[in-house]
Amino acid sequence: MSCNSCAKSYSLLRKEKGCPGCGFSYCSKCLDYKIFVPKLNAEAKVCGKCKRAASNPNETKTVVEPPKAYYRRLGVMYDKQETNKISDSNADPIDQTISERLQKLKEDRDVPMTTDEQIKSRLQNIKGEMPSTSDAEIQERLAKLRGMPVISMTSKPVLLPPDTRTEQEQANDLLKQYMEQTTIDTQYKDEFDNLISDMESRMQKLRGTDSTNSKDQSQGTNTKESAESEDEEEAVKKIVEKIKAESLIEDDIAPSTNDELPFCEICNEDARMRCLGCRYLFCKRCFMEHKDDDDGCNRYEPYQAPRQH
Repeated sequence: MSCNSCAKSYSLLRKEKGCPGCGFSYCSKCLDYKIFVPKLNAEAKVCGKCKRAASNPNETKTVVEPPKAYYRRLGVMYDKQETNKISDSNADPIDQTISERLQKLKEDRDVPMTTDEQIKSRLQNIKGEMPSTSDAEIQERLAKLRGMPVISMTSKPVLLPPDTRTEQEQANDLLKQYMEQTTIDTQYKDEFDNLISDMESRMQKLRGTDSTNSKDQSQGTNTKESAESEDEEEAVKKIVEKIKAESLIEDDIAPSTNDELPFCEICNEDARMRCLGCRYLFCKRCFMEHKDDDDGCNRYEPYQAPRQH
C-alpha cells in the first residue's frame, strides 16, 4: 500500500491515515491542509483535492473517460445479445455447443409452470398404483388386532345431552343420591354383622358350648387381663421412678477428684483453674482460649493440686 498523493509506501515511520473528506488513504505529510469538514462539523486535516474542492466549489469536476477496451467489450456483448450466435464461422466448436446449451436453458425458462393436475399425475407415476382400502376394511382389521367385535369399532360415541337443570335441582338430586348411598351402606353393614353373628353362633354350637357359658368365660378373661395389665403398669411405674432417683443421685454427686490429674487439659501444664461449665482443669492461658459464653464456660474457680502423701 502506498500514499495516493506522493505514491510512497507506508512503514513504521510513514503511517497510513484516512482523509476525513474523501476517505482515501494518505500519509501524514500529504494531509497538511486544515479546513472545516461538514461531516465532522469541525476543522480537520484533509488532502490537497479536498482543499481545492473546498476553495473552488463552483469548479466543475473533471470527468474521467473509460478506456477504449471498455467500449469494445460493450460492443461484443450487444452483438451477442442481438445475434445469440457467434459471428465468426471459424470459431471453436466447443464454444458453439456451450452457446447452444445456454440458449436452450434460456428457452426452458420461458416455459410456463406446471399445473396442479400435472404435478399429481407425475407423483402418481412415481408412486405407482396404491392399494385401495376402504374405511370398513381398516376398522375390521383394527377389531381383529384388538380382539373386539366389529360393531364396537363401528358404533359412534354416545354424546350426553346438555344439562338443563337448575342449581337447586342439581343440589336436590345430589342429596337424594347421597341418601340412597347411605341407606345402601347401612343395609350392607347390617347384613354383614348378621352374617358374622350367625357364623359365631354356629362355631360355638360346633364346639359344644352355650352362649351363656361363653359370655361368663369372656367376662372372666377380661377381668384377668385387666388385673394383669394393672400389675404391669405398676411395675413399669416403679422401674421409671427408680431410674429417675438414680439419675438425680448421680447429678448431685460431685466428680471424684482422686482419679483426675492436676494438669491442664490442653497443654499439660499445672492446672490453676477449674471451669464451672465443663468441670475441666485449665491453666490461665488455656482457660482464656477455652472461654465460651454460650456453653456456660465463662466462669471458673481457683484450683490447687492436692498434696501427695
